[in-house]
Amino acid sequence: MNKASLLLPVMVLMLAGCTAAQGPESSDAATAAPSIETADEGQTSLPQGSADGEQAQGAAETAQEAAVVKQYRTIVIPTMYESVTSQEEADEIAKTNGYESASLEEDGSLTIVMEEDVYQQMIGEFLASVEKGTREIVGDGSASSIKKIEYNDDLSVFTVSVDTDEIGIIERQAAEELVMYGTLYHIYTGNNVDHIQVDFVNEESGDVIESADSGSLTGAY
Repeated sequence: MNKASLLLPVMVLMLAGCTAAQGPESSDAATAAPSIETADEGQTSLPQGSADGEQAQGAAETAQEAAVVKQYRTIVIPTMYESVTSQEEADEIAKTNGYESASLEEDGSLTIVMEEDVYQQMIGEFLASVEKGTREIVGDGSASSIKKIEYNDDLSVFTVSVDTDEIGIIERQAAEELVMYGTLYHIYTGNNVDHIQVDFVNEESGDVIESADSGSLTGAY
């Protein structure tokens, strides 16, 4: 699996933490240089005190803008879902994806720091990929029993409507994919839950036929 793409929103990973952090403050606030204008003949120039006040106000506003603190996010990808083996590989991941840094830890996990706007873009792209992925599952002819997939806001519960009372291997493979979507979302957001759940329900009766979750999926299937 491509290491760089593993960190983009099309990845399929499992549980880890994500915490918010602040980056370093910008230093040396810039001060605007006062402009010098010559009044045209016949015009009355502003009093010196007024000009000085405007310059001081402009300088203060510039300093305030320069002092804005950038916001950062830190994401930790656990060892079992990452195959980076050197710091050089981690640096390349950071460079390719526009991250502030990517650090390979002693336990093999990968710690990624990114600016808030990069993080928000990543989350948006990931949620779009989940929507696309669930549509593809429903539209897959080999899984024709799956008629609809719904999920809650934090992607911890997926409801799969089917037109059968028996769940086969195709449906169970779909459940694995949905569990991966949910666990990856929790890596990114840090909204830890006990497990990601997938419920198969009869589309007519609404009765739950079978359930799977991130804790029981492997053992059950």
